[in-house]
Amino acid sequence: MHLLMIGEVVHQSEDNKTSSSPHLSAMGVTVRFGPVVALDDFTVEIPRGIIGLLGPNGAGKSTFIKASLGLVSLDKGRISVSGLDSQLQYLQIRDDIGYMPEHDCLIPNMSSVELVSYMGKISGMSSKDAIQRTHEVLDFVGIGEERYRLIKSYSTGMKQRIKLAQAVIHDPSLLFLDEPTSGMDPNGREEMLDLIKKIGASEKTVIVSSHILQEVELVCEYAVIISNGKLVRQGKMEVLMAGEEDLQKLTVRGGEQAMTRFIDALAQVCEIMDRKEEGWNQIAFTVRGCSDGKRVFKLAHENGVQIRRFHPDKLSLEDVFLSSFKGGGAGGN
Repeated sequence: MHLLMIGEVVHQSEDNKTSSSPHLSAMGVTVRFGPVVALDDFTVEIPRGIIGLLGPNGAGKSTFIKASLGLVSLDKGRISVSGLDSQLQYLQIRDDIGYMPEHDCLIPNMSSVELVSYMGKISGMSSKDAIQRTHEVLDFVGIGEERYRLIKSYSTGMKQRIKLAQAVIHDPSLLFLDEPTSGMDPNGREEMLDLIKKIGASEKTVIVSSHILQEVELVCEYAVIISNGKLVRQGKMEVLMAGEEDLQKLTVRGGEQAMTRFIDALAQVCEIMDRKEEGWNQIAFTVRGCSDGKRVFKLAHENGVQIRRFHPDKLSLEDVFLSSFKGGGAGGN
C-alpha cells in the first residue's frame, strides 16, 4: 500500500480532475433526536475535491457527517457515499473514510508511532505494512524524532498533526477534517493548510468543517453552507465569491489636494459607491462603471495620485456566509 500524496507530485488525469459525479450525496434526509430536528429534508450533492462544510453551531454539520458514516439512523431519505448506502453498507463506507475529529481523541500514554500503527492495524493492515506506512505519514505531517515520545508530552499543534496522520494511515479516498487547525499557532495553521492542499491534489475528497472562514477560503474549491438542518447555499468558491457585476475596488495614494482633484474627476466618469480612509494619504473606493482601466489610470496620472490596487469587486467567504442568512436561498453551481 502506498499513499499517493506522500513525497510525490501527483498528476491528475483531466477526466478524474473534472469528474462531475458526486462523492457524497443526500436526498431528502431527515434526522430527529426526540423533538429536535437535526437534519430537515436535507438534500445536497458534494463533488470531489476540497470542500468546505460551513454553518453555525447546531446547524447539522456533525449530524450529517455521522449519518454519512452510518452512525446515526435516518428518519427519512438516503445518503450515498461513493455509490454506497450509508444505512446498509456503512462498514464498506468506513473502510474508505478517514476522520480527524475536533476533540482530543489520542491515547496519551502511547507514542505517535504506536498510536498511528495501531489505527492502521484496526483498518486491516498487517503489522509490517502498518509500521512502514506510519513512518511515511508521520514524515508527511512533519513529526520527526518526537514520534517516539509519549503523546501526552506533545503540544496542541503536534497533536493535530497526529490526528491527521491517523486519519490517512489507511489511504482513504474521502476525509472528514473537523476544525483541523484548532489550537495551532499561525505557522502551524499555514503548514496544516498546505498539507490539506497536498491531500486534495492526490485525487482524494477532503471535507473541511471549520469556523475559520479565511482558512476555508484559502484551501477549498467548493462550499456547502448549512443552517437549521437545511441546505442554505452551495457552489464553487469562485462563483459564490464573485462580487456584483460592474463593481471595482480601487485604492489610491496621494497628497490631500491631488486626492481631491482625483476624486472630483473620478466622480465624472464613475459612480463612487463607497470610500474608506486607509491610513496616511490612502483611500479605498468601491466604484461602479469603471471597468475601463486605462481611463482610470489616465485620471490618476493627470491628477498626481498613485493607484495601489484596481480590480473587480470580490466577496470574502465571510460576506458569502453572512449573506446566506439574510434571505439567500439554496443555490450555486
